Amino acid sequence: MNKDKQLMSLINAAQALTSTLDLDEVLQQLINETLNVIDGADAILLFVYDKRSGKLAAKNGVGVELSYLQEIKLHPGEGMTGKTFLSKRGQIFSHVQETERGMENIRGDNKSLFQKAVGAFRYHPVSTICAPLLSKDECIGVLTIDSFSEDVHFTEHHLLLLETFAAQASIAIENAKFFADTERSKKIHAELATASINQKGLEQITSTLSQLIEEEVCVYNEFFDLLSASSPYSEELGASKKAKIITLFKEEMPKDGSLYCQEEKLTLIPIKTDARIIIGLLAIFSEGTDNLDTLDLLAIDLANNIFAREIIGQERLLSDYYKYEGYLLDQLLSQRFDFFSGPQKNIIGLSDNYRYLCINIQIPNQLLEFEELNVKKQHFHRLLFREIKKLNYKVLVSEKNMEYDVLVMIHDRKTEEEIIEIFYSFFKDLKAKLSDLIHFEFHVGVGRVFMQISEIQSSHREAKICSDYIKANGKDLIILSYKSLGIYRLFIKQEQQELHEYVNSTIGLLIDYDRTHSTDLLSTLTVYMENKQNMTLTAKQCFVHLNTIKYRLQNVKEILGLKSLEGKEMFELQLAIYLYEYVKKGIGRQ
Repeated sequence: MNKDKQLMSLINAAQALTSTLDLDEVLQQLINETLNVIDGADAILLFVYDKRSGKLAAKNGVGVELSYLQEIKLHPGEGMTGKTFLSKRGQIFSHVQETERGMENIRGDNKSLFQKAVGAFRYHPVSTICAPLLSKDECIGVLTIDSFSEDVHFTEHHLLLLETFAAQASIAIENAKFFADTERSKKIHAELATASINQKGLEQITSTLSQLIEEEVCVYNEFFDLLSASSPYSEELGASKKAKIITLFKEEMPKDGSLYCQEEKLTLIPIKTDARIIIGLLAIFSEGTDNLDTLDLLAIDLANNIFAREIIGQERLLSDYYKYEGYLLDQLLSQRFDFFSGPQKNIIGLSDNYRYLCINIQIPNQLLEFEELNVKKQHFHRLLFREIKKLNYKVLVSEKNMEYDVLVMIHDRKTEEEIIEIFYSFFKDLKAKLSDLIHFEFHVGVGRVFMQISEIQSSHREAKICSDYIKANGKDLIILSYKSLGIYRLFIKQEQQELHEYVNSTIGLLIDYDRTHSTDLLSTLTVYMENKQNMTLTAKQCFVHLNTIKYRLQNVKEILGLKSLEGKEMFELQLAIYLYEYVKKGIGRQ
């Protein structure tokens, strides 16, 4: 009779597996049939392992108060259920002494919840059997039966029956998981496709991804600007952890793949173009462990591709706009002022009340492979336009291969010196920001401010002269302004060899004498000229006696073979000193 009862329960359980896809209904049927077969069972508990939290959570139960039971979260190895999960083998706890030992490591909060769940029963069962739910050698949960009766002591026979039902529970859970995963996969594809097709932008896609994987999400561009966040909370996280994210990306990010930081509960995934160029970064803030399941990773991968397209699309729109402005700037540089229509003049922002400034940026040969140079140059290009957008001035930029022409519209009353200082600081900051990301050289020439747009060619020529000078002379300069050249404008197109020869033929003997004898004759002569040949002022500025100055100047005349330090001789000496400083230090070094 007992065997017939067991057989019918197994048949009923098997029928439940194929009767519905409702997991709760199937598990309830299995639990009822288990209680029907195993005599003496006072409570049956089903725990399922949650990969995201890394804990065993109560899925169902009979003979206990479910509202308390379902709050229990067991660590692997915690209690009899946790020990069974780790061992992946059925276990029998025949007597109360064994159940006490099996439950001695249960944490206080779980202990309290379990006592409330069993209610009138004693805390320690008299006898317990646990059967693992196995799927492809992986434990996905545990089925546990407790008896609180002194007359019941479970045996191998009871465990065998429980393992039979545990196997069916595993099948039910796997079937339900497969169905749920299939439906979730469809949902992931459908919702991300909808967000992409509707072109609602990065914010909508970020929010959709966050809902699909149930985590906070942020998207940064390649310069670590926060482009979008899934919620106000994630925006706060993204802003507060930005410095840490930059450090992790620069110091620990694998060349290919993602990075998980346990300390920050943070996963970083690069956003790349089809050419595998990193153009952004996806940050996932997880309150749990780093266990993103297969479908989470699918959603992230699909969203990542959409993020890449969105970022590229936004950059392309900006690039097209800047290209059009660059085309208009080319017309201005060609003096085609009659070319412009009314709307085009509005786009440019020409005004009789404005002043203007031309800038020339050149990228020197950096001895890089074409592909590497192109990647770095595109990076520089994006950073340049990103920073230009932050300026308080309307700016037009025309790009030609390894060179940029820039026109600045000046609407305020700042002096020319103040304007030039703004751009000195701008390009120094640009260099610093670029250096944080890649090593890339560029140099900048700045023309003079002009009043009428018809004077554009003159300022443009001046800017080119300055950038050409840096390029030709290899000076360690970032930026050089034409206004800073002063008298050196006269020399800038001269051959360096000619300048060196003139210096040597005029004051070369004096330079050699100072170097050999550790004297300061050349500097004394320079101060003498700056003080309009006033010996008293020269002595005061050099902190020496007047007779010392007379003696030094006499030495200068003797070394250089001059009868006097006046007229043409003095002019040529002063010119040679200017040239000497020019070829020795470079111009505009900041």
